Amino acid sequence: MSMPTKLSEKHWQALELLSKDIPRKDVAEKMGWKRNYLDQLCIGAVTSAGGVAGLFKSEYEKVKAKSKKETDDLIQGNLKAAQKLMKEVFDEIGGKKKKSDADKKILSMYTNAIAKCQPSVNIKNLSYSYTKGLSAEELMHEFKRLKTIAESSFDRGGLPEVAKGGTRELPEADE
Repeated sequence: MSMPTKLSEKHWQALELLSKDIPRKDVAEKMGWKRNYLDQLCIGAVTSAGGVAGLFKSEYEKVKAKSKKETDDLIQGNLKAAQKLMKEVFDEIGGKKKKSDADKKILSMYTNAIAKCQPSVNIKNLSYSYTKGLSAEELMHEFKRLKTIAESSFDRGGLPEVAKGGTRELPEADE
């Protein structure tokens, strides 16, 4: 028995629905498939979803790439408008003598959004962008250093027990 190598009309309909950002669960239900089958198609699992899975996966990757490009274009196209709106909000709230809890929440939300826009590393009061500043080797060294610090923070020893009649003074620190 040969495996099918072309996408059926149902497969194309599923891809169309997925391109509209409809959740996989809903797409599988609409197509009359089990959710697991659609998941197997999307990852290209030929052994469990059949010969068509490889082709479906490649088409699904195109759908995801198109969606990502549209999102990136949307962000770039609206970046100036978003910056203008944020400036207006900051100016309005900044002009108030007393800030309400709602104002503080808005400021916090915008500040967090700005901080997440561009990843960076802060080292000794200096900030380096992932895309410029530190080289790949410097980043790896810094991450290893931070990992060592984080791991050693879990290995904390307690204070030594004081024997009865002891001096109750802390011992000298080893350096």
